[in-house]
Amino acid sequence: MLVPSGQLSPLQQHLLQELDLCDLPAPEGAPEAYLARDLDTNEIRDVLPSLVWAGLVERRDGPDTLALTPLGAATLRSAECDELTARLSAVAAFADTVSMGAEPRSAGLALRRLAEGTWTLEQAKSYVRTGETSAGRS
Repeated sequence: MLVPSGQLSPLQQHLLQELDLCDLPAPEGAPEAYLARDLDTNEIRDVLPSLVWAGLVERRDGPDTLALTPLGAATLRSAECDELTARLSAVAAFADTVSMGAEPRSAGLALRRLAEGTWTLEQAKSYVRTGETSAGRS
């Protein structure tokens, strides 16, 4: 379900990203197309009505094909921009940790993982301080 702020769930964003690449057959007609994209057809069936209702996805050729609408593409780009903005903000905040004299090798690895989105800011800081992320050994 879309939240009032317009944020997409990870599942919704994943589906929109796949539809941005190409139209997909309806999940009930070709579940293998979703399995190949690491999407659960039951979960897709649950979120699809809200995406169609919000005008982000449309059914074409009757109910047989799903396609991304221009609004869906804009919503996807906005979500991706928000994600990248948050990641850049975390990288900037991490610069404070590095400026406090972190060992260059650990700081470089932590910065790379943070910029890739693999680690959170907290995990990167923990790695620089202790050699471990908060989730355990790196």
